[in-house]
Amino acid sequence: MISIDLHSHTTASDGTLDPVELYDRAQERNVHTLAITDHDTVAAHYFLRDHTPEGNIRLITGIELSTTWSGAEIHIVGLNFSLDHQDLNMVVKAQGESRRKRSHHIAERLARRLPDWNADQIFQKVLEGAVEQQQNSSHGFILKPDEVQIGRPHFARWLISEDRCNDMDAAFRKYLDNSKIGNLKAFWPRMSQGVSWIRALGGTAVLAHPGKYRMTATKLRALIKDFKLAGGHAMEVQGSNHPHSQVEQMARYCREFNLMASQGSDFHNPNYPWVDVGRLPPSLPENLKPVWDTWK
Repeated sequence: MISIDLHSHTTASDGTLDPVELYDRAQERNVHTLAITDHDTVAAHYFLRDHTPEGNIRLITGIELSTTWSGAEIHIVGLNFSLDHQDLNMVVKAQGESRRKRSHHIAERLARRLPDWNADQIFQKVLEGAVEQQQNSSHGFILKPDEVQIGRPHFARWLISEDRCNDMDAAFRKYLDNSKIGNLKAFWPRMSQGVSWIRALGGTAVLAHPGKYRMTATKLRALIKDFKLAGGHAMEVQGSNHPHSQVEQMARYCREFNLMASQGSDFHNPNYPWVDVGRLPPSLPENLKPVWDTWK
């Protein structure tokens, strides 16, 4: 059995393991092919290129872009592109600026509910926490503060450290869900733009975790249709903890829209073993074309 995991995160975005730690964990769990797909950054890949860990994992370049479609935030995973492409820095810079504006917006909304803090203080504390997480690494993976991509999980960890919440679920439920934070979708480019960027890089555009968007079947089919029309190549059919019925539904859509199939754990944290790197079914459903079969 070949274990292939094409969706995972490090401390370059909202994961808790540095790039080498993630690589080593994947090695321990017998992963054969791994894509690190941090949110809007490829810093982990640059680091691993210069600090090659011991092992025989096939490492695939990856990034997870936040985009919007029909009033919803949609994530597009880009896979198997060159780190030396002349346009890659432009994509990362554009997404980084959008993510930074989004984070300031979250801090402003939190400050309205936390009278002892102002927005700048909250943002700085959250950023310091993200940098400290990297400094705990034993492999020297430390980004400059303006390179760190922070998101809602970082704000949740700060809220826990301030004894505002007991755990991540409570932080999201009490402070960070969409009804309390407001319109975060306004900060992202359209889905079609994200797909165009990935195609321009020579990569493979994958619709990430379509089953997580909580859409009706009609709206989900419309999303997949528009993704295909925009030039999308594949969709994630299965993940670490997806029910069998959902996997079969995504497989049907994959066949209907003639998309290739991908899979990924969406690993972030080893404390969540139900979403661990490499924790995936042994094979894809029948009659699907695996996205990795197109790569040399």
